[in-house]
Amino acid sequence: MNTNVDVVIAGGGIGGLVTALCLHKAGFSVQIYEASLTLKSLGVGISIQPHGIKFLYELGLAEDLDKLGIRARATQYYSRNGQFIYEELRGLEAGYNWPEYLVHRGDLQLLLCKHVLEKVGKSSVVLGHKLIGFESFAEHVEVKFLDRSSNEIVKKSAKLLIGADGISSTVRTILYPDEGPPVWSGVAMWCGVQRVDKLFLDGRTTLLMGNLNRRLVVYPINENSICWFCHVRIDGPGVKLHKTADWNTIGRVEDVLPLFEEMKTDFLDISNMIRTTEKVWEFPVTDRNPLPKWTHNRVTLLGDAAHAMYPIGGNGAAQAILDAQALVQCFQRYGPTVEALEEYDNIRRGIATSIVNSNRQGGPQQVLKIVDEHSPNGFKDIRDIISKEEVDAIIRKYNRLAGFDLNTLNNEPNVFPNDENKKEYTRDDKQKES
Repeated sequence: MNTNVDVVIAGGGIGGLVTALCLHKAGFSVQIYEASLTLKSLGVGISIQPHGIKFLYELGLAEDLDKLGIRARATQYYSRNGQFIYEELRGLEAGYNWPEYLVHRGDLQLLLCKHVLEKVGKSSVVLGHKLIGFESFAEHVEVKFLDRSSNEIVKKSAKLLIGADGISSTVRTILYPDEGPPVWSGVAMWCGVQRVDKLFLDGRTTLLMGNLNRRLVVYPINENSICWFCHVRIDGPGVKLHKTADWNTIGRVEDVLPLFEEMKTDFLDISNMIRTTEKVWEFPVTDRNPLPKWTHNRVTLLGDAAHAMYPIGGNGAAQAILDAQALVQCFQRYGPTVEALEEYDNIRRGIATSIVNSNRQGGPQQVLKIVDEHSPNGFKDIRDIISKEEVDAIIRKYNRLAGFDLNTLNNEPNVFPNDENKKEYTRDDKQKES
């Protein structure tokens, strides 16, 4: 059967948009279908580590990222008593060839969408179309969408379907109908964005404070805004939720403020930060249990749909970007085929599973757990609790696991090494030429 495109992507989030950009850059045709009627700047801040930024730079986003966010310098670890534990240099400051960026999640999504519309074509992103089913055939996959504007069923044929439709993925539910909802960690999270006249410390540093049961994360996301996250354990891990909160769930300052009033630093008024934030969101911290496989014939999963993980280590968005990178490399070898999807599964699934499991144990934030368990009332000298070498080892182990070991990443070849003079035709250009 003739198909209009090589790949249909379900989901217009960060993973789906990056996938569209890189597949188009490699010469494959692609179309995104997004369930939302409009794309809005939802969410708060995210950090994207150098392994994700390296690929975004290849896709031509370097200049825009500098305008959009903050190049991170360091993460500082503090005990719940406000005592300094450790400073971890990040991005360029740590010796990487690429920075780590601190950005607003929704702003990054809109930036990526802008690049897709400009490079892939104005018709490459179809909004208001919710995936409701699909069927694989010998040479194509037929995908069914509900057009939310007309309430009509729309069918689309492609060689392959990529399910990049988030933690509550419909594609995943169809592939694994008995799985059930996401798994709750037992942790509730409140978060917000606050406008400020002056950023704290040097304006490029992340504050990480507390322990694994109650911790605070704060960092800048642009020249005049900081975002904060308050994590509180309220139940045991492994609970399955009947309803998953999303970025539109409004929280209450009076619920979270009393839990963090005792946390103090001499460079940031934490209570005032929470109290004066105009809008606070609240949702459960969830992930998904690892799957035995992502690829089923002509359909595969990507990003949170494949490996939703706890927000630890600045890795959720970066891992979706690495999924897209691995996928396009498999397409370069095998074309838009089942073999490409199977190879992508083989490359990425084991790595992502390891990160999901590591994040469940705290990832690099295990440092906070160790310090808190050995000095709940504070310490005189941090070296009596944990050495710098021990902290370095914990962080390096996680970095290797997550794919951004310093030496390995700095010596990794580009996916598109010789594309300086390549002319990129949009879908609209091709339609005009035909």
